[in-house]
Amino acid sequence: MLRRLVCISLICLMLFSLVGCSPTALFSPKPYKDTQFLMDTIIEITAYGSNKEAAVKSAFDEFQRIQSISDRFNPESQLSKINQMAGIAPVQVDSDLVKMINDAITISEKTDGAFDITIGPLTELWGIGHKGEFVPSQAEINKVLPLVNYRKIQVDSNNNTVYLPEKGMSLDLGGVAKDYALTRAAAILKSLGIKSALINAGGDIQVIGTRPDGKPWRIGVQDPRNSEGVIAKVTLTNWNMMQTSGDYQRYFIKDGVRYAHILNPKTGRQPTEIASTTLVYNDVDVPNDIASSGFIVLGLERGMEALKQFPGVEAIIVTTDGKVITTPGLKDNVEL
Repeated sequence: MLRRLVCISLICLMLFSLVGCSPTALFSPKPYKDTQFLMDTIIEITAYGSNKEAAVKSAFDEFQRIQSISDRFNPESQLSKINQMAGIAPVQVDSDLVKMINDAITISEKTDGAFDITIGPLTELWGIGHKGEFVPSQAEINKVLPLVNYRKIQVDSNNNTVYLPEKGMSLDLGGVAKDYALTRAAAILKSLGIKSALINAGGDIQVIGTRPDGKPWRIGVQDPRNSEGVIAKVTLTNWNMMQTSGDYQRYFIKDGVRYAHILNPKTGRQPTEIASTTLVYNDVDVPNDIASSGFIVLGLERGMEALKQFPGVEAIIVTTDGKVITTPGLKDNVEL
């Protein structure tokens, strides 16, 4: 049975202690909060300040704009146009889409191809969330694997064009578009005077400033094998971003085997060592996107080694056998 956990309470992260129970909480600033379903997930924005309602609306407008150019399920999106023109001609697109693709290529290089946005033919083949409990044959997987290779993407950043040179190639920006939109939405909130806010984009988090009471935001990381449980709590004293990928977000279990939406671009199948990876960082220290799903593909040992190429990024990794590993930089800010 396919379980698609898009409700914020069932995806990745939970917010802790937003409002206290002390008498002072009765006089604390009131937030403006709105929730929308965008980019295939539930997005919630909570903001404080005099301009909070208008700022939140503008932030959601930005989410919608990024979705409109990067949605591979919308045949009219710029990303779909790139896929439709594979093997035919380059497509001119917005500079935002060029940046997302260039950032994704950089991630691919640093993770030895464990993250690869040309995985579109594989995600289409598996259709996790769209084809029930369908499991493709090895022959079907082998047929599309040659189309998956980020090195083949041709990007002209001067003219904002993107070209996929082989018919059947396709891009899937599911691993980067949401977090790109997240940082853009946060930038808009800040530009409109918001100094305290939290954006929860399907479990990926960005905060602005501290909570209204001056305390740092404290975020819970979901137990990947218990939708009601928390496996760690992180105090965001030095960071404003948390990003989580896991094999519990979109998956089904068939004949005792878990088939999740995260695929190894080199094998076409699901990795089995890591249940979830949470990356914690400050977007000032990481100017380019980073994709937590790539670290699930890498596994524990290779993932820890690859993390060295992203200075300032800390991690919480949960293995499929229940071990929880945190990087040293989180020592005084994580409670397991």
